[in-house]
Amino acid sequence: MIVDDSAFMRNVLEQILASSDRINVVAKAKNGLDALEKLRIHDVDVVTMDIEMPEMNGLEALQAIMRERPTPVIMLSSYTNRGAAETMRSLELGAVDFIPKPTNLLNMGMAAFKEEIVKKVLVASTVKANRCKESEKLFPCSKNKALNSGTDIKSIIAIATSTGGPRALQEVLPVIPSSIDGYVMVVQHMPPGFTKSLAERLDAMCQLKVKEAENGEIAKPGFCYIAPGDFHLRLVQEGIKHKIALGKDPAVSGHRPSADALFESLCASDVEKITAVIMTGMGSDGAKGIGKLKNARNCYSIAQDEESSVVFGMPKSAIKLGVVDRVVPLKDIGSEILKSLEVE
Repeated sequence: MIVDDSAFMRNVLEQILASSDRINVVAKAKNGLDALEKLRIHDVDVVTMDIEMPEMNGLEALQAIMRERPTPVIMLSSYTNRGAAETMRSLELGAVDFIPKPTNLLNMGMAAFKEEIVKKVLVASTVKANRCKESEKLFPCSKNKALNSGTDIKSIIAIATSTGGPRALQEVLPVIPSSIDGYVMVVQHMPPGFTKSLAERLDAMCQLKVKEAENGEIAKPGFCYIAPGDFHLRLVQEGIKHKIALGKDPAVSGHRPSADALFESLCASDVEKITAVIMTGMGSDGAKGIGKLKNARNCYSIAQDEESSVVFGMPKSAIKLGVVDRVVPLKDIGSEILKSLEVE
C-alpha cells in the first residue's frame, strides 16, 4: 500500500513498484486515517508512508499501525533537517527503513530512486514487524561529565550495520561507558543528510559522546564516531595519534560508507584490542573486512543472531566466512563488547 497526500506521487510510486513482477500495489491512501481504514480491508505486506500529510501524518499513522496491525513500513522522507529528525523518530517507532524523496522526479537520480525503492520493498516483505510497546520508548541519558580525557588509546570498537541499524545501535551504544580506554567507530548505511540526526539522537541516550565524524579530527577515548552519509570512514594512525579519514573514493562492496573499508583500515593500528561487530543489514558488507582484520590482527568479532536481526544478510555473510567469534542476540551485544574489553 502506498500512502501519500500527493495524487501525483502516489501514481509515480505505483508505476515504479508495478514495474516489478514481484510487487502488486493493492491500495493507495491519501493520509494516515485513510491508510488505517484500507489496512483493515486489504491484505498488505508492506506500506510505503509519506511523513508530511494532513489529518494524520506519517508518524501518527506508523504508531497506530504498529499498535493495531504491525506491518513492515518504509518511510519516504525529505532531505531537510526536520525531515531527517522525523525519519530517525520513525525508525524508533518501528519503521523498517526509509528512502529520501527525490527532489526532482525528472533528474538522473530518478533511476537510482526506482532501484532503491523496489529493492527495499522486496526486503521489507521478508521482515516480521513487531508491536512497539510503550516500555520500549527511549529516554535521554545524562552524560558522565568525567569523559576519559586520556590520550593512551588501548581499544577500538568498530560496528557495521544497515537495515534496522539505527534501532539496534540504540540497544548497544548506551551500554558502553564513557570511561573506556578507546573509542567507537560506526558505519551505518545511510544517505547524506541523515547521519547527523542519527548521531544527535544517539548522543542524547549514551554516556559516550556520539558525533558525526569529521575528516582529520583526532579520535578520543569515550567518543563514538558515525560515518557521514556518502563518505568512507577510516582510521589513519600517525605515531600515537589516531586520525579520522573521510573519503569520497569509489564504493567498496557496493557501499559508501563501507564497513569493509573501515575494518581494513584498522589492520595497521597498533592498539591492544579491536572488537569488530556486525549487526542487522542486507547484503554482505563487512564480512571480508573482518576476515582481513582477523588475519592482520587478533581482533574479537561479534555478529548479531538471526532472530533479533531485522535483516540477517550482513551477519550471515560474516558467519558463513567463518570470521565470527560469537553470535549473540541484540540485547547481549553491548555486554559482549564489554567482555571483550574486560570492562567490569
